[in-house]
Amino acid sequence: MRYLLLLLVTFVSVEAFAQNNQNFAFTVHPKSNPVKCYDNMNLKEVRYAIYPLKEEGDVGTIVQLLYANENYIAIVVNDEITYVEKGSVAVNTRNYDGETLYLYSKADYNSKVVYKTTQEHTVTIYDICNGWLYVCLDNKHREKVYGWIAPDMQCPNPFTTCP
Repeated sequence: MRYLLLLLVTFVSVEAFAQNNQNFAFTVHPKSNPVKCYDNMNLKEVRYAIYPLKEEGDVGTIVQLLYANENYIAIVVNDEITYVEKGSVAVNTRNYDGETLYLYSKADYNSKVVYKTTQEHTVTIYDICNGWLYVCLDNKHREKVYGWIAPDMQCPNPFTTCP
């Protein structure tokens, strides 16, 4: 019952986030490591750490994305602004049922397509621009591919698919 309630609250929250046209993501935890949240932009003083949810398969916490620069991504966690290293947050792709996902060279539908796939992915985030996310994914040859993903192809919910 607790799990069902968590899923319902998460689904309603993510749907509300999407309607506000804001970027949301979730923390990622390679090897179950915590995501360090820093007090300021120099990424030296750790304020606290976000740990993976073990009972949910090491998925992370949903966070609001504010902006990125060359060193960090500013996020909101529990109504507080904090800073995380790039690659610490992710979204799932929304190319369900064999739909094609495109990665673009710029945050613009008219830019060059740098990669396309029908496979769903969890992609790590390295930049933000007008709702678009600059992400990294592993292709079928396990090579890193970088590009911009359109807002309508992002699902910030680690627990279920997005509508």
